[in-house]
Amino acid sequence: MLVEVTLHALALFLLTLAGSARADLPPLPASYNELPPGRYSVGVRGMLCTVCARAIALEWAKLPGVEKATVDFDKEEGVVTVRLDRTIQVSDLRKALRRAAKAANLGARYELLQIQYLP
Repeated sequence: MLVEVTLHALALFLLTLAGSARADLPPLPASYNELPPGRYSVGVRGMLCTVCARAIALEWAKLPGVEKATVDFDKEEGVVTVRLDRTIQVSDLRKALRRAAKAANLGARYELLQIQYLP
């Protein structure tokens, strides 16, 4: 727990330092219920093959606030870029995972692991 708090404090400090150069960026949310504009690394568990990764990326890309979405099967993670004028709900990412599981039709169940802001 101490390590998490320290890393979060460090991230906030670095964002504060960078704030003068990038004042248009919103502050990091305390919890990831919604994602403001930016790039996010999203961990995904349960993929069986690259078909799963493609299905997830396609479903995430269909979300109204998503500018770009990619998923890497080998790393078990995706990168979601939220448009500058939108925010997206994490629950929408989860719903898109369920739609992707149906689309892939392989009997897989995908799960979000962690979400991390990418500067």
